[in-house]
Amino acid sequence: MKKNTKILIIVCAAALILAGLMCLLIFLPKGDGSSSGAATYDEGVKMSVTTDKDGVHQAQIQTNDKGEIDNNSYGTLMDYIPAKISKIHLENKKGTLDIKSYTPTDKNGKTSATQYTIVGYEDFDLQGGIADNIANNAASIDFTKVMTLDGSKLADYGLDKPRDTVTVTYTDKTKAIIYVGDDAPQNAGTYIKFGSNDTVYLVAKDSVSAFDYGLTDLISLTINDAASDNDNSQASSIEISGSNFSNTITLKPNSDNKNSASYVMTSPVECYANEKESSLVAGGIRGLYALTVKMVNPSSSQLSSVGLSNPYAKLKAVYPDTTVSLRASKPDGDGNVCLMKEGGNIVYTISAEKVPWVKTSYDSLVNEYVLYPKMSALSEVSVNDGKNTYTFSLSTAQKTKTDDNGSESTTTTTTVKNGKTEIELATFSGFYENLTMVELADTKSDSKNGSPVLTVTYKYSSDGSTDTVSYYKSDSNRYVAVVNGRVAGHAYQSKVNTAVKQASSVAANKSE
Repeated sequence: MKKNTKILIIVCAAALILAGLMCLLIFLPKGDGSSSGAATYDEGVKMSVTTDKDGVHQAQIQTNDKGEIDNNSYGTLMDYIPAKISKIHLENKKGTLDIKSYTPTDKNGKTSATQYTIVGYEDFDLQGGIADNIANNAASIDFTKVMTLDGSKLADYGLDKPRDTVTVTYTDKTKAIIYVGDDAPQNAGTYIKFGSNDTVYLVAKDSVSAFDYGLTDLISLTINDAASDNDNSQASSIEISGSNFSNTITLKPNSDNKNSASYVMTSPVECYANEKESSLVAGGIRGLYALTVKMVNPSSSQLSSVGLSNPYAKLKAVYPDTTVSLRASKPDGDGNVCLMKEGGNIVYTISAEKVPWVKTSYDSLVNEYVLYPKMSALSEVSVNDGKNTYTFSLSTAQKTKTDDNGSESTTTTTTVKNGKTEIELATFSGFYENLTMVELADTKSDSKNGSPVLTVTYKYSSDGSTDTVSYYKSDSNRYVAVVNGRVAGHAYQSKVNTAVKQASSVAANKSE
């Protein structure tokens, strides 16, 4: 019974509270709608939007008897969609341009997305999205506040000399004229004027920011395309010239199996190219994308002003499907260069890091080693240590083995002999490293005097041809390196000296 009594008390208390609330609502004084505490619905600024006799959209803000705006709030000046735009005439500090829109229709009458062209520049590809942003800004205009109705205050909002003047022509033959002034403090928005009225409106900053764009902002940043497939990805020749180069440098793919280098230099000298540097150069030719478009249809004086009339670097690369010819200026303080296609009409800016051929050099492109043939490509290595000549014959044999699961594996065995004496492969490999991995200290020319400290002749198994490398003493602590009679530069002494000391003991199959 006690439990039921508690429940009854709780129910009665709840009923009393509910009854009290109902009485309070019934006997509260009725409001007349003018109470400051009553909720109101903001219907925006009272205004009218019409078109004048010339078909230009105009807006008129309604005021009270005192000439004041009763509810200074939001409003809409224009409400179109981009597809209803026929043309946009844009004037700003970057120049004047006209953008025309069109909506492609297929043979079945189905329309696709609206596209844009620039009058007078119809043959130029446009950067995706920029024209769409301008059209979106020009289609509909909403404001958040009316700043002033007083035309004498236009200078306070930057509208005595607007930064942008936009004339939009719609497909219904009407027009809208928008003037863009200064940005409001603290990113509150941007001031605009609409039509022929001097009323100043505050709009969202991004709703008119696209009107600041100029011609160079709309042009595509794609300089050239990447290769469509692997068959077209490697150039048959790459020529680098310009004021930064005393001689034209020519690179071609290394087609022999004598050296692991991917490219050979054919001018100004014939040698194997540095693997890393040549790969960087080859990788900065196709598929280039600019930071900005700097000029369109530049004059000769404009080309001279950006260093392209006498370019710092020029490149010509021949591919199976195309020839790429480019010219570039000297890198500026920000590490960027001006770049254009040879005979082209657009000047781009691009990071010099994206086009390594601009900053490369002969020294950088020469292979870091005096000569480093692949041991597997050789049939014979002849070494003269300044006293004796040792001839090592090399032969390789492949053996294929099949395991119990039917899987085949191939092993390659290299045999080295000095006459009839077989040399341990590990002993010869260490010696061979000292013969071939001799680094160039520089590519400076020098005279070769006296007899060489070390001479090595490599004979190739593929065609019986040979390469001969000799090292001569010089006035410095380096050797003059000579390849096939041509002075390649100066070489570090360490590995050369070690090879000279090793020659006799290796020939006798003695490890040191």
